[in-house]
Amino acid sequence: MKQLIFIMLVTIVLGACSPLGSSNKEESQNSNKASTNQIADKIDVDQLDKVQFIYNNKAYEAKYKLKCKTSAECSEDIDYLPLNKIKKEIKPKKIDASIGEQIEISIPNTFPRPNQILYHQQQGATGIQETADKNIIEVTGDKGEEITYIVNFNWRSNDNAEIKYSVAYYFEVPNPT
Repeated sequence: MKQLIFIMLVTIVLGACSPLGSSNKEESQNSNKASTNQIADKIDVDQLDKVQFIYNNKAYEAKYKLKCKTSAECSEDIDYLPLNKIKKEIKPKKIDASIGEQIEISIPNTFPRPNQILYHQQQGATGIQETADKNIIEVTGDKGEEITYIVNFNWRSNDNAEIKYSVAYYFEVPNPT
């Protein structure tokens, strides 16, 4: 019995002192420090605020959330906040559009062009993902039920194999007619 307790204690002590644990913690801290610089090198954070949604010649502020700031972050399976919590946090703009109308994504010329712009349309339990052709989103779905749009800007590696940076912009169509 004493040997079993001794073996368990040794296992716990060795596990706690393992260099693997401290290495991962160090890497994580270094990744967080680098992520701010890397996103700043590629994307001027002030430029993120200049993206707009245009509907009926009126500009709407595009509220965003950085999804990942490094390729390591983008490749990890991160548990993102549920949509309702994100909406409470960033308060997406409401655009009173109707089914069949179009909303334009306005990207400043000084903004580094993303390799990929995808949007996810969420209405109730139904979600659809599309590519934003020519920076245009056509409002589709059921009349009278709120639609949330999540527009993902992705910057990919040179070989297009992985996402290096990703920003998600949000807006809502509260009562499509």
